[in-house]
Amino acid sequence: MNLKQEVERREFLRGAAAMAFTAASYGRILGANDRIRIGGIGPGDRGAGRLVAAQKMGAEIVALADVNKGMMERAQKLLATRVEHTYVDYQDLLARKDIDGVIIATPDHLHHQCLLDSVRAGKDAYIEKPLARTIAEGEDMVAKVKATKQIVQVGNQRRSGEHFKKAHDIVAAGGIGQIRFVRIWDFRYRPNDTYIKRAGDQTLFSPELVDWTRFLGKAPKRPYDAKRASAWRWYWDYAGGLMTDIGPHWLDVAMWITGSNGPQRVSCNGGKYHNLDWETPDNVHAILDCGSFAIVFMVQFMNGQEYDGAGFYGLEGSIVQDNSRGMMIRYDAKRREVESWKVGDESPAHMQNFLDCMKSRKQPNSPVELANRVLLGAHLANESYRSGMRVGWDPVNWKRARNG
Repeated sequence: MNLKQEVERREFLRGAAAMAFTAASYGRILGANDRIRIGGIGPGDRGAGRLVAAQKMGAEIVALADVNKGMMERAQKLLATRVEHTYVDYQDLLARKDIDGVIIATPDHLHHQCLLDSVRAGKDAYIEKPLARTIAEGEDMVAKVKATKQIVQVGNQRRSGEHFKKAHDIVAAGGIGQIRFVRIWDFRYRPNDTYIKRAGDQTLFSPELVDWTRFLGKAPKRPYDAKRASAWRWYWDYAGGLMTDIGPHWLDVAMWITGSNGPQRVSCNGGKYHNLDWETPDNVHAILDCGSFAIVFMVQFMNGQEYDGAGFYGLEGSIVQDNSRGMMIRYDAKRREVESWKVGDESPAHMQNFLDCMKSRKQPNSPVELANRVLLGAHLANESYRSGMRVGWDPVNWKRARNG
């Protein structure tokens, strides 16, 4: 059974189970004309953007919670209307009865507990990628979310991109033949990392503004460090660096379009060549052996010449994202252009899908099971990078295999 069939099977079973409950058992089911009421947990960089998007789509932002009062105030200035209710402890937000769902954009190491607390409180959730900081956390989140009746959308927004859906349909119909190679990449100019640089901003990262104990959560105890508070993505205690920050997006696209269950073997290499404040590598590349084809994923934050994109190479043609034209292009086996279509911004559609599913109770485009599966390759790549060894996995039985 491939990934698509497995997800469809799970969604059918979940839908059938949901029908067994009465409407009352769901608590407050939203009607077609009801305004959705949202709480923002971790309304920092990405979180503030997602809240603004939801607000533009008609959602009411009821409350905010953040361990950093500076970042929370920054979010207030971005929203169309100031949010009256703010908290340092997100549990106070979850205790509110006037919130239907939450948008979670905390640092990665807080995702696990925050999501589980949210669904236990009867809140639907949009949670930023990556779903989890570790494989074990992801497995636990899938099992416990499935035990509830809550809608959870993971922020792998490319899953809502119509341009990628068209590529998927062409490949599924045999339009480029059997795929033997996938290349995915994300290159950006960040010679002086923004997150490290802004750590000196006393309006955002003064120690008086940050509840450092709550920020750390279950991570190792350390004295306050403004760089870690701002640039947590690049420290192993809190995240997995570029591989898990960027990888989920493009591994999702690769697995979706190919219909793959995931990698069998992963090897990864790279280093820290320019951003010396980082613990994680700023130039890192993984090779994922998926049995009948290979994925090469390249990510670095030093040179943005090609920005980001994907290429799918079959025996009878190719589909490649050309950023210079803002297009997806399909080529035949002789490298002649067959057709092209525009690449759009998937983020608004992904948020709208979440809000729609809150009302319909249908599963969203990126549920936790799917997001956990596509994230696996990034976790294994980090394991390979840190150990210096190739890592094996059995994607059918979903367990570790010999490194081989």
